[in-house]
Amino acid sequence: MSVYLYNLLFSLSGSNSAVGRFQPYSSAIANPTISNQSAAWFSYQVAGTPNGLGDYFAVITQALNPNQWGNPQPDSNALALSPGDYLIMRIASLDANVQNYQSRVTAVLARGSGTSLAPGASDLQSPLVMSTPTVSSALPRTVIDVDGSLAPSWPAALSDGSWVSWLGMVHSAPNAAPNTYTMNVGASIYVNTGAPAAGNVFTFGHDPRMQVGGMVKQVAA
Repeated sequence: MSVYLYNLLFSLSGSNSAVGRFQPYSSAIANPTISNQSAAWFSYQVAGTPNGLGDYFAVITQALNPNQWGNPQPDSNALALSPGDYLIMRIASLDANVQNYQSRVTAVLARGSGTSLAPGASDLQSPLVMSTPTVSSALPRTVIDVDGSLAPSWPAALSDGSWVSWLGMVHSAPNAAPNTYTMNVGASIYVNTGAPAAGNVFTFGHDPRMQVGGMVKQVAA
């Protein structure tokens, strides 16, 4: 069993903001951590799961400890997962004004790219389930939507300028069929006061892939 954190960083200034892109992965970072490396999967370096979290979705209310996450992998290829692994997602900004930002975080999971099923694959659209900390469910969770209300009541950042969602345990498809999933991650950022543009909303998107079982197809460099 492994725990993987998907880490995305953004800024409301610069060329990435102009095209709605989270910061890309950078191989030039000498000591990558969740505080400086974006578009990367990190592994939990402690036994078990953070705070004993289980097979359910939950919004994390305390900043993560960067020292507990290591071995970053770029998201240019599908992350190889096994049933029983766990996933967590973190979106953050190092902007000086980040404590004046509020964010609605969304992700949509689906199987593959819309092409026909490979032999032995399954129609299952997500390896996650709809369980909460209090209610168990076997239904697949294809949509993650943290706070669906209007912008002024979206959650504020944690103390380190992040928003973190515990996604739960990875489940196999029927008959343990190998499946590739995309996770289209989006964040809407509302600036409630101050620079760069109080009262405005900025949006960012990215689409990592995950392979549960089977061989992972590599993307050419």
